[in-house]
Amino acid sequence: MRSPFTPLLIAIGVNLALAVIAWLWRLLTITGALMAILVGVVVFYFLGLGGWILLFLFFLTANILGRLSRSVVDASMIQKKGGRRDWAQVAANGILAGGAALYYGLGGGVLALVMFGSSVAAATADTWASEAGILSKIPPVSIRTFTPVPKGMSGGITWLGTFSSLLGSVIIAMGWYATFGDYREHKWLFLASIIAFAGIVGSLADSFLGATVQGHYWDAVNKRPCEHEELNGVKLELCRGIRWIDNDVVNFLSNAIAVALAGGLSLLFL
Repeated sequence: MRSPFTPLLIAIGVNLALAVIAWLWRLLTITGALMAILVGVVVFYFLGLGGWILLFLFFLTANILGRLSRSVVDASMIQKKGGRRDWAQVAANGILAGGAALYYGLGGGVLALVMFGSSVAAATADTWASEAGILSKIPPVSIRTFTPVPKGMSGGITWLGTFSSLLGSVIIAMGWYATFGDYREHKWLFLASIIAFAGIVGSLADSFLGATVQGHYWDAVNKRPCEHEELNGVKLELCRGIRWIDNDVVNFLSNAIAVALAGGLSLLFL
């Protein structure tokens, strides 16, 4: 007889193994690996292999694009965190997806599935926009003022990044429909469309928040604004935004906007 703990043990085993590999490949810090295990186990256990693959697709493409962009562009010119992802980065992009999976396990039904899909779509859209945007030959402009900004700085947008955002969100929505959708009911196509739309809105919200409320600091050495609060142990002067709002907070807020938007719109079809 199959033990009721078997699915949980499988979920733990799969995510533990992948987290160790990601740590060995220097994709995650130890805290990032622990957070990834937590989110991955919850998603795997409550949404099964299909839901977990959607989440893994985001993680895999995020790291591939991140490595690609940093191999082409000088890392010192990139404003955002590089290298290993820590617990805050993993949580900012994955905690709401994990929460939606838990909500589904507690009886959230289709609404929980939509919330999960929109969370992953928003995280994917934003990451693809950021990493692909760094590769753009056309300099980014601020989403707020449409003036040029340093490559990789929050709040900057490019045509390549925007198209990549759209593509990433649509791919996740299609994967969500293939995994959870009931092909006999047209409402699932509407729900998938809502997920794609919410993912794009979440990515744009990330850029807008990055250009308005995210803390930016003046780097007197390089004579430019940056997103790092300290440089060589010296605290920098805040020149824009709110000090405690960093890129991780912005990622979480934009993800929450996408989830709330998709959840609200989906209620029209449920």
